[in-house]
Amino acid sequence: MHYYPLNIHKYIIFLLFMGIVIPSKAQETIVSYIKKNRGFTAVKDSAAYTNIIRLSTNELGLHELNEYYPNGNLKRHGWTKVADPRRLYLEGIMESYHNNGNLAVSAGYKNNKLSDTLKRYYENGLLKEIRFFSSSEASPNEFLFQDQHSRLIYYADSTGRQQIVNGNGMFEFKDSINSEKGQYIDGLRQGHWEGTLKKGKNKFEEWYEKGVLSKGTSTDSMGNVHSYTQRDVQPEYPGGIKNLMIFIAQNYKYPKEALNAKVSGQLLISFVIEKNGLANEFEVINDLGYGTAASGIAVLKKAEKWTPGYQYGMPVRVQYSIPIRLNTAPAPN
Repeated sequence: MHYYPLNIHKYIIFLLFMGIVIPSKAQETIVSYIKKNRGFTAVKDSAAYTNIIRLSTNELGLHELNEYYPNGNLKRHGWTKVADPRRLYLEGIMESYHNNGNLAVSAGYKNNKLSDTLKRYYENGLLKEIRFFSSSEASPNEFLFQDQHSRLIYYADSTGRQQIVNGNGMFEFKDSINSEKGQYIDGLRQGHWEGTLKKGKNKFEEWYEKGVLSKGTSTDSMGNVHSYTQRDVQPEYPGGIKNLMIFIAQNYKYPKEALNAKVSGQLLISFVIEKNGLANEFEVINDLGYGTAASGIAVLKKAEKWTPGYQYGMPVRVQYSIPIRLNTAPAPN
């Protein structure tokens, strides 16, 4: 960890993947106003939704969580082990709602991971799908490609027409952008699948064996063929996130104004990893002021080039966010 001198004092930069808490005026709850980019705001009218966590716990030691749309309708209800809106630790049943009041998702969590049964509903109230998650297999809110972590038990389209029953059937999905179809056996993908991406500009074929992707090929709009064995590959910093944290700690320049004001807390900066691995389009989600965010962006621009993310074997732009925890407390000798 690198230390930065100011006169005869030393200060340390702490980098923690932890959130900050905005205390409410009431003693029994923590009320936070959340923007669309997941940042916090002090102005309720500019928030995408309101997050309320009750400080008192139930008999299981869990804090009640409620989130509301701007119109006052319930957005989400559940339970968390941690009374911190930035790093919720979910436990038990979490329910999300459409803005019209109908249930959207009912999911079971254990130790902050999807577990047991997940149900999703269309906005018209009809049941869309039922999935079963084995405990400790998936990350919280991991809805990107759930077949890697679950079995599909039931699926129907928005009219109620059933495609998958008791884990078996032919699945077919199509919206204005993407489409795919293939077979499920015992809740797992099996055999040959095919689909289109980006309104038909790209297409893909995949082969599965008991839910495991054995081979995939995609063809882009230029006719180039890409092979892959994993649908989604996240961007990676050389040596991993730990190396990036070390780099920031060693190269972040604490603004003098921030040191004089004894600014402490967590910056949260969002950016895009381009197809060539370069970081771009920086956005400050949570700013501590006094030039701290500008220094955070400056050090991220100096970091090494990333390995880009891939989908269906093709490089893609991926949005990423990094929390930077700053503390002006004197460092120990």
